[in-house]
Amino acid sequence: MKVNSMFGILSFIITLVLAGKKNIMKTSQVESWITTDNFTTLVKKSFFYSTCCNIFLSESIHDEEVLFRQFLNIYPYEYLLRQKMYECQSYFLLGPTDDEIEKDMQKIPLSISTTEILIIVDGELKNDSKLFNVSLYENSNANIVSRSGIWTLSKNYLKPRFFLNVNSYEDLMSEFSIINLRGRELQVCTFYQPPVSYLNRTIKKIINGIEEEVFLADNDAEKDGIEVKIFLLIAEKLNFTWTLRKPQGTYRYGRRVNDTYWRGGVIQLIMEKKIDLAFGSIWLTPNHSNFVNMSEPWYQMFMHFLVPRPQPITNFWALTRPFPIECWLLLIILLIVMSIYMCTRARVDPKFPKRFRSIICTITELIGRLLGTWVPRNTANARFELHLWQTAGVVLVTAYCSSLAARLASSEYENRIDTMYQFIEANLTWGRKGPEPNYYDYFDMDDPYSSQLPTRYVSIKDDEMTHRFIKKGNYALIGKIIGSIFFPEDTISNEDLKNYRVMKQMVGNYYSSFAVQPWLLRPIDTIISWLRESGITYFHLGDVIRRRANFNLREVLKEYDNLEKHARVLGLTPLGAGFTALIVGLLTSTIVFFYELKQAAGSRSIREVFREIQKRREGYELSAYKRKCRKEIELMKHSSSNKSFDLSVIKSAGYIVNTESAQKSRDKISHNLHHY
Repeated sequence: MKVNSMFGILSFIITLVLAGKKNIMKTSQVESWITTDNFTTLVKKSFFYSTCCNIFLSESIHDEEVLFRQFLNIYPYEYLLRQKMYECQSYFLLGPTDDEIEKDMQKIPLSISTTEILIIVDGELKNDSKLFNVSLYENSNANIVSRSGIWTLSKNYLKPRFFLNVNSYEDLMSEFSIINLRGRELQVCTFYQPPVSYLNRTIKKIINGIEEEVFLADNDAEKDGIEVKIFLLIAEKLNFTWTLRKPQGTYRYGRRVNDTYWRGGVIQLIMEKKIDLAFGSIWLTPNHSNFVNMSEPWYQMFMHFLVPRPQPITNFWALTRPFPIECWLLLIILLIVMSIYMCTRARVDPKFPKRFRSIICTITELIGRLLGTWVPRNTANARFELHLWQTAGVVLVTAYCSSLAARLASSEYENRIDTMYQFIEANLTWGRKGPEPNYYDYFDMDDPYSSQLPTRYVSIKDDEMTHRFIKKGNYALIGKIIGSIFFPEDTISNEDLKNYRVMKQMVGNYYSSFAVQPWLLRPIDTIISWLRESGITYFHLGDVIRRRANFNLREVLKEYDNLEKHARVLGLTPLGAGFTALIVGLLTSTIVFFYELKQAAGSRSIREVFREIQKRREGYELSAYKRKCRKEIELMKHSSSNKSFDLSVIKSAGYIVNTESAQKSRDKISHNLHHY
């Protein structure tokens, strides 16, 4: 920009040099007919939002050189000379006549409401000048100064617009903090979109010769919603009346066809200037901003999916769940390595227990020792290995039993669906009523999982179809989180919401704005900024959600799986693996038993072997019975001999006692006789 400006000034200086020294001396002595203070006020009033300026001068620049130099000394920002940059929305036009300036007006984007124009005519202007044609300026703002007067164009939000002749530079139009539309009726478009708009009931009304659906908005229950409340505050501050209409067709917002054409929805109505303002959770996206003016956003919303809640399940392999698959593999590897070591050691070391020479016996004993169900006494030369193995078994069995008891006594649930990867793996479908959405606005199409969502989309015709998909299962509901509450895009019954929860991963986010005509952009931006900074938008957001959000919309944010407080009764399925192992072991042992019988029988039949076994068993039982009888007879004989011995002992003891008592009696009698 600076380079272009330097070239412009250089060409200007060359022009002055070619004009001759006489003209230069003459020009330098001429004073401007606008004082410096007035010129400063003029620039300030004309370029309220200016950060750079496009300057267009007439071909005979030496006549307006004083005014041009005066502008350069006052204007504080960068500028372009005889060029145009769309980022610069301020335009300074300087010329001797209105005809030359009118040609330069064709280079200015007049449809943009933020365009600011300052025109200085170094001459007289008549009342019928072409510069006073209001239609020439469209939505731009303009001030005109000439030797014959000062004019300012009325604001672009008033109709009809007009040029006002003012007496001083201080009276020029400038940006007001609050504008006044003086009760002008605006055409506004919205639709039913909870929680931002609850307008629903409509009537037919003729507007500009076309029958339109107009919302009644005759009660507080319908005239409710976050953006409806914001809109009513804007209408009050800007002092305008309104007619709320419903967009025709199936599109709410419309669809971009190419870089220059938009079809349907409120965006097309704004482009065709059939409405002045639209709201209803309109996303602030590049697609929308390229076609219409979008206001300052009032809130950020987050797109999420409602996914089915995890259901309680009973797993056949519940007995294996306490340890992960890696732990089981490691345990099997350790068992194999330990068995090979013990078997090899038994074959090499003659003092090692010989039973470990068989790999089958070794594995069987190690498994028994690991589980604590088999503890043979003979551990010569293998005590360290076996005791270490048994200690590890105690730790593993304790951990396994504790975890297994906790798992089997509580319900087990399916895995939660919280990421796009899990969404795709669960083979979920999703959809909504209305036309197919623009996926690039909804999702990150560069993500490998989000890019698969368009293939999972299902077009929904009515609420009954949504209900059928929900009952069928594997169906997700898309919606947005506003103020920590989830709101689905379609109306969902409370009964259908009970089995849904919010997926944790966000699939998209956007800012909600108002779509407006260019001349409404700046005042509405001002009001929305005030409402947001003062917290009024958050107040209405919380108030509407508190009154309108039902219980089930809040419950979808809560998790209920793995929160049971009561133990459950064990069923057959969780123990299925254990019973299966028991049956397989029984069958295996039976097969081994019959195999051993067959090996022992040789050419004989198994029935003969059973008969022989039965005979031997009877012989063993008979011999055992005989031994038992002999033992009983011996015991009886022994007991009878013991009884006779006891009688003799008793008799001897009685005799001794009687002898002692007789001796005592005799001693007593002799003592008495001696006393007398």
